[in-house]
Amino acid sequence: MKKLFSLPLILLGFAAIISACSSDDSSSNPPSGSSSDKKKAESDDPVMVELEANYQMLDMFYIYAHARGELAESVDAYVGKGSAKDAKDVDADEDRCSSDYYDVCYMYNQMKDPYTRYYDPTIAPEVIEELMEPEEEFVIVGADYVVTDAEEGVAEITYVSDEGKAQGLKVGDVFSLWSFYFAKIGKKPSEVLLLLLGDEEDEFDTVYVQAKVAKQPTVALHYEEAENGDSIPVIRIREFDVKTVGEGGTKEEFAEAIKKTEGSKSVIIDLRNNGGGETEHCNATSAEFLSKGDTITIDITAEIDSVKEKGETRYVQKMDTNVVVADKDGAAKDRYVVMLADDMSASCAELMLSAIATNKKSPIVGALSYGKQIGQIVVTGSLDEEDSEDGMLVPEGLAIITNIYAYDKDWKQFQDLGIVPDYEIKGASAQMKKAVELAAAGTEKRTAGYGTERLGHFAKDATVSNRKASIKDLKRMRYKITR
Repeated sequence: MKKLFSLPLILLGFAAIISACSSDDSSSNPPSGSSSDKKKAESDDPVMVELEANYQMLDMFYIYAHARGELAESVDAYVGKGSAKDAKDVDADEDRCSSDYYDVCYMYNQMKDPYTRYYDPTIAPEVIEELMEPEEEFVIVGADYVVTDAEEGVAEITYVSDEGKAQGLKVGDVFSLWSFYFAKIGKKPSEVLLLLLGDEEDEFDTVYVQAKVAKQPTVALHYEEAENGDSIPVIRIREFDVKTVGEGGTKEEFAEAIKKTEGSKSVIIDLRNNGGGETEHCNATSAEFLSKGDTITIDITAEIDSVKEKGETRYVQKMDTNVVVADKDGAAKDRYVVMLADDMSASCAELMLSAIATNKKSPIVGALSYGKQIGQIVVTGSLDEEDSEDGMLVPEGLAIITNIYAYDKDWKQFQDLGIVPDYEIKGASAQMKKAVELAAAGTEKRTAGYGTERLGHFAKDATVSNRKASIKDLKRMRYKITR
């Protein structure tokens, strides 16, 4: 067998449903995609070609296609089955398919994983543009904050500089993000009326602050003073991205923060409200605290192999195991680490939490994390001519397909369970206070593990989940588009 081609893998979390297979293991007789299939599809209309192309992608890359028997044995099972109800996005705010492509959306809707989804060729360009658009944030000059309730639009101030204090802000202030939405904010700071919320529902105060909308670095550094007088560096990672305000992305921003804090015995890593991002960058940031050979994650990936049978090419899905390890001693491997997490810490953020916690026994403060240990490939457009001749069709729309699940270094999982904090504390400022206390002492070891009850985030028919995959989630996860 030879591998036909490899597509970039973007981590949105990971998960293990079936047991790991070796690199030469293939699925149990998945439907084949052959050159004759392609010729047949090309003789039909573009919509049928698109249906066949997406069937092939699911057949080869969807990790649950055969493990859970979610994909039919033939593409014919999906012809003529789609309707307008299949076009709605998971959050029901927008359509994913126009009427011509209802059958394709119907097919994807039969897959139980909500992150495996499709946007047709008429809708995909707009979605791609939104996904790839640089992320901009509301910024309060002289202060940092963490969103504590995304649905209600509530945030809490976690750090205030002298400039922020002069504006009347203090750590622990809770405010409404709607203050920003109703203000005219541009690239330059402007005065905004910030609505500070009290303990009671109808209790609030107001303060005028300087605010703007801007592309921010993904890594921010500040210091917190401990009761013993120690100055503890706090490195906040908002997301893991290939390109941020600089060309090097998150890993270079993080490496610079580590360099600036050289000599510090302890460090706090703040991963609250971090939805994840690029695996290359979360692996690299994790490795800064690990020793050479330490395991960061173990990925089980659905990949494609081709085999020749009677002169024709037949494609099969296989499972490959990839152990990701630190290839050298990290610059901060001897530092004591405390990590902050909340229910919005997901995917790559959880990968970092897990990698450092399992290798260094570093404590975690905050709340149960989201529990996302699965990853996706993102495909759109055509393969180059050389690969196309081999007979594989590639969707002209936008196909997002879960093709990775993973384990931690001990072959354990937090998928749909979350990572349990050692200290479960409500309130962003209270969480920070405890993290500073632990970092100053430098003795606490992690004793908590992963959750034991399913959170219900990963089934389309889940009724207990308060979040489902939407276009907003996709944008937060910083997909890379494979054309």
